[in-house]
Amino acid sequence: MPRAAAPADTASVAAAPPAPALPPAPQEVRSGSNSWEGKVLARMERFRRYPAAARARGEEGIVTLRCRVDREGRVLAAAVEHSSGHPALDQAALDTLQRAAPLPRIPDERPEQLELSIPVQFRVRQPGV
Repeated sequence: MPRAAAPADTASVAAAPPAPALPPAPQEVRSGSNSWEGKVLARMERFRRYPAAARARGEEGIVTLRCRVDREGRVLAAAVEHSSGHPALDQAALDTLQRAAPLPRIPDERPEQLELSIPVQFRVRQPGV
């Protein structure tokens, strides 16, 4: 006579806590269109200043900033996410964000706060020039 399988122990499954939700991925700001992200980049560009000493040394690079912004465009936190390899350019990117604040207001259909990755490019000679 075949033996019946023992009932599965469901208590351990039921007692396991649910996995924590992953934090939302940062929005990567890209240029283009009349989007909110495009407005953020346009504002950053208006306030970007190339450090004279870095320009004279021919230092170039892209600094990626990570920042958290509230609904009103206030910068709540900011840091260099990816360095250009040149401390003067990294600091200039952070200074750009500080001068550009507040950023454009986050649209109502978006969350109250957003985390962004913003590229700030420093080139001695712009492409095509």
